Amino acid sequence: MAKWQDSGFYAAAERIGNFLVANLITAFLLMTVIGAPFGLLGLFALMNEWAQGRQPEFFRVYLGAIRRRWRSALGLGIIDLAGFGLIFFNLSIFPVMQLRNFPTILSLTMTLSLGVVLFMANLYAWSTLPRLGLPLRGVIKLSLLLVLSRPLHSFLIALAALTPLLASLFLPIAFLLILSLSVSAYIAVRGVWWVLRLHFSREQLAELLANGSA
Repeated sequence: MAKWQDSGFYAAAERIGNFLVANLITAFLLMTVIGAPFGLLGLFALMNEWAQGRQPEFFRVYLGAIRRRWRSALGLGIIDLAGFGLIFFNLSIFPVMQLRNFPTILSLTMTLSLGVVLFMANLYAWSTLPRLGLPLRGVIKLSLLLVLSRPLHSFLIALAALTPLLASLFLPIAFLLILSLSVSAYIAVRGVWWVLRLHFSREQLAELLANGSA
């Protein structure tokens, strides 16, 4: 009995430790900017394993995902940098414009809407990139398909995933470094696979996984 309890305790301690280490490493890679895509890829690879109830070997999964999909992650990171950069640039212009004009309000609304769509598509892309063997173009097409066909579900996932990050703004920086990123990624992955099961039949999802893993 004691042996079983020790086994369960060490398994839980290992899982919590890996969870915190993954967050810390990813936070460091995000701060380097150029390492951000690789950090996100490794983090979401681990969260995929945990979301499916498996106990992954930390470095095998984290570094393995980076080794296998680093080109796709880098490409997705460049697309994100261009997309979000353009959105932030547009938003920086609006404070010096007359917001009472209808064209300005329309432009602001479109910019914010595109930002939300881009963020939601990113949650799908980063969640499926390490799990599927699809090329980057296929991952992007799948992400946009899910956002446009399941906008409400996508928005709820985005809101839930953002909550830990927003909460960390009011907490000591240590929470962001050791907890918030992993929690947000885990919530996103669980939500993404929930939507995939809603959108695709069991046979279609199995075929997608089989084709993606081929």
